[in-house]
Amino acid sequence: MESKHVAIILAVIVIVEAFMIGYMAMTNNQLNEKISQLQSDYQELLAKYNKLMIVHFPLSLIDDAGRVVVISSEPHGIVSMAPSITEILFALNLSDRIIGVTRYCDYPPVVNEMKENGSLTVIGGYWDPNIEVIISLQPDLVIGYSSVPSHVDIADRLEAMNISVMLLDPHNLSDVFDNIILIGRATGKLREARELVDQLEARVNNVIEKVSGLPKVKVYYELWFNPLMSAGPGTFIDSLITMAGGENIFHDAATQYPIISSEDVIVRNPNIIILPDSYMTDYNVSIDQIISRPGWSAIDAVKNNRMYFIDEDLLVRPGPRLIDGLEKLAAYIHPEAFKG
Repeated sequence: MESKHVAIILAVIVIVEAFMIGYMAMTNNQLNEKISQLQSDYQELLAKYNKLMIVHFPLSLIDDAGRVVVISSEPHGIVSMAPSITEILFALNLSDRIIGVTRYCDYPPVVNEMKENGSLTVIGGYWDPNIEVIISLQPDLVIGYSSVPSHVDIADRLEAMNISVMLLDPHNLSDVFDNIILIGRATGKLREARELVDQLEARVNNVIEKVSGLPKVKVYYELWFNPLMSAGPGTFIDSLITMAGGENIFHDAATQYPIISSEDVIVRNPNIIILPDSYMTDYNVSIDQIISRPGWSAIDAVKNNRMYFIDEDLLVRPGPRLIDGLEKLAAYIHPEAFKG
């Protein structure tokens, strides 16, 4: 009887195993079919995506000033009217197409070399570019800012001469990323622009993830020393401090760049003091001078020696290096999250 039961059990096991093998074979076939279909769909989408990355000229764009910009052919002679625009152009590997920059354009370092050897023409300053020099270069595309009156005036005059001019107006990181894409499209470098933005966004998300949940640290940014001036709401400095896990002590100011008093800083008692390091200004205050200011010895940042210099260009130029500034700020504000 026992042998009969064993035989039945073995038979059942064999039947079940046979069923499972058949089912798994069928499931695997279906799974393989699904995988094959997904791969095919992916390749099709990738092909469509790559096609979208190809810019065809002539094209029409809407710039940040709401103007229709017509670009008849891929630009090979580009004039930049701002240091940040020059940095974007170089980041998109357009160095061989740039023919004019301002005297303040200095990054990447090769820009200064190109100005010295004459391969880049200096068109004047940021606020006062020389339109006669720009015209003499016979550019295909000129890029400036709608917030600078001289840039707007130059745009109107150049467009009357059928020279394409694009005006930007970034107010936050998202706008900067949009500007990179816009410049990429206007210059036939859309794929490079999207890749750059993807990389920058990944770095931003990395910082945000690392400081998430950490206590807010009070930060005082000193924009100028006589009179004392800081950065308020609506500035890149303010938003970068917040994204880096800090709290700008003058976030509640009534203006973007408030003039403040020494007493204001003492009362608000920042945990960290950030000081600008820039050749474009005559800011030459030392840490010792900060420490010796009347009453400042009571400030936590001074007591704990948490005072740092940072390249101001990383916080005010609306280009790719804003992310460098964000990372440096985050490392100063939350060093415990960025060890190594």
